[in-house]
Amino acid sequence: MLVSGNIYNHLSTELVPKRRVNTHKSSELKALYNNMARYNKKSPLYMMSLSNSKQSHMINIKEAALTLRDVVESFSNTDSTIYSKKMIHSENNEVISGSFKTHNYTSLPDELNIEVKSLATSQINTGNYVDSSANSIKTGSHPFTIESSQGSAHFNLTVSGKESNLDVQNKLASFINNRIIGVNAYVDVKEDTSALLLSSSSTGVPSVGSELHFKATNDSAGQDIVEFFGMNNVTTKPADSTFTINGNEHTSSSNNISINQVLELDFHKVSDAPIKISLVPDTEIAEDQIDSFIEAYNNLVDLSEDSSNNYTGSRNLLRDISGIVDKHKIELEMAGITVDESNKLVKNKELVSESLLNGNFAQLFTDISSFKEDVNHATERLTLDPMSYINRLIVSYPNTQNKLGTAYTQSVYSGLIYNNYA
Repeated sequence: MLVSGNIYNHLSTELVPKRRVNTHKSSELKALYNNMARYNKKSPLYMMSLSNSKQSHMINIKEAALTLRDVVESFSNTDSTIYSKKMIHSENNEVISGSFKTHNYTSLPDELNIEVKSLATSQINTGNYVDSSANSIKTGSHPFTIESSQGSAHFNLTVSGKESNLDVQNKLASFINNRIIGVNAYVDVKEDTSALLLSSSSTGVPSVGSELHFKATNDSAGQDIVEFFGMNNVTTKPADSTFTINGNEHTSSSNNISINQVLELDFHKVSDAPIKISLVPDTEIAEDQIDSFIEAYNNLVDLSEDSSNNYTGSRNLLRDISGIVDKHKIELEMAGITVDESNKLVKNKELVSESLLNGNFAQLFTDISSFKEDVNHATERLTLDPMSYINRLIVSYPNTQNKLGTAYTQSVYSGLIYNNYA
């Protein structure tokens, strides 16, 4: 065929091609050229008018086909980030959830079975409920001390004659919270009564000393507000979490544990049975690729329905791509992809996520998968000669007896194969 410069001019001035980062071995480029030469050796000589719309149509076909090919390659490559980047999957996130501290997956087992038998608790002191509006605390200074794991904190509460019990409790809560001593204070109001609630910031049994995280003591001067407000009424003692990992008993002072300094797990509830925690491919990356695949396929369907230039090859385009989907309809549905009435692919997000986790989706792209083979054959045909899907007039048929060939005039499309689209 005659080589026209129009198509290259159109490509450089009218379109912004995708910048792919694919690299190719010399053997791959040689195979690409041989395929092109073999295809064009048997191809007739055509006459065509390369209008801007036809050029756009042709390049859009190849662009969509290349996207299909790239997605297939990414799912087929076991070293792809689709498989190498992991996420944590918990059978029950309401009981156990997790996150990565680092991404050193090799130091982690593929699966853990964890049963949460009890949660780590903090120390909680529930004070006496007293009449909120009464003035039970005498005017003057009332010193007291709170001993905690962070040391001793001394307080000097000054009360005027007009302050109610609720006012004093709120003042105490503010004093304690402002000192940041590992003790949190809160005033609980019930109808006409109120109580000062104290809790430790830390959970679990203290590693040294007392079995409690804190204790309040009244100093000699002033009224015994510790006793009056019940600041030492321990209603919940601190306790460690207890759990099993693959049947082995463990304890922790918190509800957050680390596995090999890589995986962090948070316990939220006690479990009735072991919860399976596993490392699975990061579905977000995979779903982005699936969206690209569906978008590219649906673009080809749209291009096959383009009647603005009366493309007689459009119905052949639809036949070539829809044949793949029809042949593998059941496999695609199992993976969460269906076909609607307009011949376009539709993703069921829930089913796709499930199929990515259980491996059904990856099965579509294994080396023994006929789906992968059919997609590769179709994309090879679409990328090698997308001009077969536009109107063109046959001028003459090739002389198949002639063994000689011209290396760089195989077709009007040859140059595009060797630019960044290849």
